[in-house]
Amino acid sequence: MPDIIVKTNILYLVAIFFVIFIIREIVAFKSILKLKYIFTPLITYIVIVIALYLSYISGFSQYDIFIIAGLVFALIADTFLMIEEINYFIHGLLFFLFMHICYIIALSIRYQFNYYDIIILAMIILISFSYYAVIHKAKGRLYVPVIIYMIVLSAVVLLAIGTFIKTMSPKGVLVMLAAIFFAVSDGILACNQFIKKIPHSTVITWSLYAPAQLLFALSCYY
Repeated sequence: MPDIIVKTNILYLVAIFFVIFIIREIVAFKSILKLKYIFTPLITYIVIVIALYLSYISGFSQYDIFIIAGLVFALIADTFLMIEEINYFIHGLLFFLFMHICYIIALSIRYQFNYYDIIILAMIILISFSYYAVIHKAKGRLYVPVIIYMIVLSAVVLLAIGTFIKTMSPKGVLVMLAAIFFAVSDGILACNQFIKKIPHSTVITWSLYAPAQLLFALSCYY
């Protein structure tokens, strides 16, 4: 397939993504739940379509397969967390954990560890101290799951930043930005869940989370 056609199709798909994303943010801000429950999973659906299309173009590598698997887990997590009438936080957390494990496996393929990783890990540990209040608040049955989730998320950030530093490639830029967006989005979600309710928190978290998923999907092109 000619490269110009591929790029044109990608632009169309990304344009559809942003249209759905903007509509979702508007209906979420206005608390129109019926529409929010339609457009929230639609965002992840279109991201999966983008990842599948790019994987088809590139030949479905191991990396692509695990990224797509992660996005499928994300779709399930999104469905749980978008429901406001019932608290399905622990269910969403579990499937996001599966998602990040898939991303770790994908980013670990042909990854070469060296001294850079020690420096990156030290930075991540320092930043993680800012989440101490969140962990402290996550008492009872959520205490251990939250700690496990933070460790797994930190591994994703480590591998993503390491990929960027070591390759300085477009793929490295995409996964690094995606991981950082994820970390900030999850921090906001955790603060809203355990510390203090943030007005329109779902709009704020999705403004980072959705682009993060899109970036992971686009990384399948490389």
